[in-house]
Amino acid sequence: MTLSPAASRSGRPKDIAKREAIIKAARSLFASQPFDLVTMEAVAMRAGVSKMTVYSHFNDKETLFETIVAATADQMVSALSAPEHDGGLRDRLIVVGRAFLSVILGSDICTMAHTLPAALRANRELADRFYAAGPGRVRAALAGMIGAAVERGELAVDDPDRAADDLVSLWEGSVPARIAFGLAELSTPEEIDQRARRGTDVFLRAYRVTGAGDAGR
Repeated sequence: MTLSPAASRSGRPKDIAKREAIIKAARSLFASQPFDLVTMEAVAMRAGVSKMTVYSHFNDKETLFETIVAATADQMVSALSAPEHDGGLRDRLIVVGRAFLSVILGSDICTMAHTLPAALRANRELADRFYAAGPGRVRAALAGMIGAAVERGELAVDDPDRAADDLVSLWEGSVPARIAFGLAELSTPEEIDQRARRGTDVFLRAYRVTGAGDAGR
């Protein structure tokens, strides 16, 4: 499915500052209320702009949410596509894990994601757009990174897609659900670093080829 994270209408260039204010206001509302209860009017009021201004940037609420999800995914995918350094596979995965968890466990995206299930069940198109804009892109990029490590002989993996799911699960654990249910606070940078390191080490113990790369680390 082709993404359209922002409305594209003809006319004069949009005010970037107002656009950023709209996105910031929408993030706050989506993180604190169920998706169905958030209105474009409420977004306009929170952003301090007119409803017409909101619609001049975004066709509808779904497009606005998709923009937020896509921008968040960009943060995580950029960590996966960064140039490799000399630290070895373990260090690269830890860097990716930190970037991933900083968004998932250290920002409002965690609570935002848990406001969606009812809306997604009722709207398959919205579900497809949400998955393609965020989770789908990130999992595909991570699977590509794992697949490349397999080709280099560093990992023994039968299915990079499933291995990517394994790694994400090891990084996250039960923390996203605990945050969503109000049983835990957003994770600190120190907690995120510990989770990224531990999850990566467990993953490598399961899939790393003995003697490959940084096997002794």
